[in-house]
Amino acid sequence: MSHVGGDAEAHAWFKQHEYRANSCLVLTTDSRPRDTHEPTSEPETLWGKIDPKTFGDRAARGRPLELDDLLKKSKKKKEREPISEPVPSSRQSKRRRLQEECPHC
Repeated sequence: MSHVGGDAEAHAWFKQHEYRANSCLVLTTDSRPRDTHEPTSEPETLWGKIDPKTFGDRAARGRPLELDDLLKKSKKKKEREPISEPVPSSRQSKRRRLQEECPHC
């Protein structure tokens, strides 16, 4: 046997949970108090919370270790490979050629 009035209950449930009916509602709960540590956009003083002498005390002075490693690698590479004479660019060779052709210019 079918449930009498089931359509009415389904319709009432649909109306209660319909998006249009609930889209503008703001629900609040009273079960937990509002968190007092949330930012309020009001300026807060840092007086007594920080020591001005500690600004920058964790900043590292000197070169980073990665840079030292790169420098060591490049020095080793330069020691392994002999320095070859740099290849002149086309502009330098043209200048040399012109100077050789006309030394008094």
